[in-house]
Amino acid sequence: MVCLEAMKTVSNKKTNPSHYQFGGGVEVIHITQHLGFLLGNVVKYSARAGRKDGEAVLDDLYKARWYLNRQIEIEEELNGKQTEQTETLDGQQHPQGHE
Repeated sequence: MVCLEAMKTVSNKKTNPSHYQFGGGVEVIHITQHLGFLLGNVVKYSARAGRKDGEAVLDDLYKARWYLNRQIEIEEELNGKQTEQTETLDGQQHPQGHE
């Protein structure tokens, strides 16, 4: 019986890690399951930034940005156009009017 409880604890740490849990019983998966893969990963990596042991905040933010940029590329391809870009002080490209 003790082994079974220990296995459940290990399983919960793998399937419900604290860096994906927020107050009120809300977990990131409750949101991301309603999104596509790319946008779900944007939310996942943004939400856990600074919360996962051993992961630098910027690492997760860069991952979120990569998935967001990919989603933007797909949307632009689907719409048959590229939005006009301007470069801002941070060196990143942003659509006009959205800096």
